[in-house]
Order: sequence, then C-alpha cells, then structure tokens
Amino acid sequence: MKKRCIRSNKGLSPVIATVLLIMLVFVLFALIFLWMKGLISEQLEKNEQAIENICPSVNFQIDLVDENSYLEVINRGSVNIYNLEIKMSDYKGDSKLYDLEEILSVSIGETKKQEVAFDMNGAPPKKITVYPVLLGSIKGGMTNKPYTCMDMGQTLNLI
Repeated sequence: MKKRCIRSNKGLSPVIATVLLIMLVFVLFALIFLWMKGLISEQLEKNEQAIENICPSVNFQIDLVDENSYLEVINRGSVNIYNLEIKMSDYKGDSKLYDLEEILSVSIGETKKQEVAFDMNGAPPKKITVYPVLLGSIKGGMTNKPYTCMDMGQTLNLI
C-alpha cells in the first residue's frame, strides 16, 4: 500500500498579514522616534544665549576652611551660580559625584561657606573637583532646568 502525503497549501490570511505589517511599521516608528529624541536635546538658554556660551563667564574660587570641614565658594564671575556639584576621587581612582544642594546659589560677588562631609567609603578623598551649575530656561518654554558647566570645574588636592 502506498501512503499518500497530504500537503497543505494554506498560508497566512491577508488580514493577519496586514495587521502584522502595520504592527511592524509602528514598532519601527517608535524605535526611530526614541533614537532621534536622544540625539536632539532641549536647548537651554540664559540671558537669551545658549547656556554653553555662558559657562566661560563663570569665575569662582573654592577653598577648604576650618580644618577642611567647610567649603568656601567665592563667585568672582559675571553670572550667578545656581548650585554646585562635587566629584570626590580616592586613591584607587574611584570617584563619586553629588550635588551640594545646601548652598543652592552663589550670587555675583557673594561668598558662601557650607559644611561638607568629605567621605569616600570611610576614607578621606584624595582630591575634590567642584563644578558650577547654572539655571537656564528651555528655549521656547517657561520651564527652568539646571546645567552643569563641566569644563569650568576647579580641583583641590587633599594630600
């Protein structure tokens, strides 16, 4: 007796194929949108200029005072400093970055002193770098957003 193979000629129905193609288009659109959103950032302005162009106007001096437990900040520039970020580095090369939220702002010509606990996993850091943070407005909007001037950081060696 011969066995006969039954072959099915059925495929995807046109409705299911159309739905799958539409879903594929939406997924590709979402991926491209998220990718482009990451490339195009919000432009921040200060005094009607791009905030990156204001960073060179920042001029400040930092010192450790009172047995290295207080950070003193003197704003000698022509722009108000909204906040400070501190990067501490230890002897192994590890680093930690945090906001110095207590000072909040240092106006032009103002000096502020703030107690800071310099601690890197139970040991004092080898050096600290202080970065100024400016407050800019989003172009075309009414919202303010902080911007860290990473090129304007000042370093203190604590050796």
